[in-house]
Amino acid sequence: MVFAVWLVMAAPGMGLAQNTETASLQGLSLVREPTGGAPQAVSRHTAASYAPVADGGGLDAYLATLTRSGGQGSLDERVADFNASKNRYSIEVRLSQRRLYLYENLPDGSRHLARAYTVAVPGRDMEAPQGWGVVTGISFEPWWRPTPAMKERARKQGKTLPEVVKPGVRENPMGPFKIILSHGYGFRIHGNNNPGSIGRPVTSGCIRMRNDEGKDLAKLIDVGTEVVFLQ
Repeated sequence: MVFAVWLVMAAPGMGLAQNTETASLQGLSLVREPTGGAPQAVSRHTAASYAPVADGGGLDAYLATLTRSGGQGSLDERVADFNASKNRYSIEVRLSQRRLYLYENLPDGSRHLARAYTVAVPGRDMEAPQGWGVVTGISFEPWWRPTPAMKERARKQGKTLPEVVKPGVRENPMGPFKIILSHGYGFRIHGNNNPGSIGRPVTSGCIRMRNDEGKDLAKLIDVGTEVVFLQ
C-alpha cells in the first residue's frame, strides 16, 4: 500500500533495508471514501481520492519509537496496538458545510457515522487545511501561542498579541483542548472562547468546536487517526 510505504519512509531512522520488523507496518490500513454526496457508511477498500502529506514530525516520532528496544510487548504487538487505536475512528471535515463527521471504522471494512458536529471554519481569506492527513498530537488545557501571521494581522489592526496565553482564561482561543494535525504548520482542531463563532467562517485556519463536544471527541480518538478535509 502507498500509505504504508510512506510511513516507513517518513519515520526517522527507519530504512527499507532494516530488518523484517519494518514489514509489520505494512498492516496499517485507512478508510477511503468518494468525495461526493452525503456522508454514509462505505467500504474501507474504495479507491483513495487524496494523497498523504508530510505530518510535521508527530506521527513520525511515534512510529520511530515502535522500532526501539524495550517497551511493553514485541514490535508486532506494539504495532497492532497502535493500529487498533488509530483505526478505531476517522474524521471528515466538510468546509462548505461547516461540519465535522466522526466515523467508527467497522471490522468488515465499512464505517458508520457516529457523530456530526457544527464547527467554525477558516475565514474566506484564510488558508484552510486540505486533503488527507492524520492526528499527530492531542492535549487538554493547552497554552495558546499566536503564529507570526496572527501577530502580523493583529498589528495591522493596531493590536498586539501576547507571546503566549495560559490555559483556562477568556483570552485563550484554544479552549480546553487541541488536536494537532499533519496538514501543515498551525492547523488544529480546538475549542473556543467565543461560542457565537461556531458554524461561521471566521478562524485563522483552524477548525473550532464547541468545548464540551470537542473534549469528548479528543478523548475518543488517538494519534494516527485519519483526518480528511473536503470542500
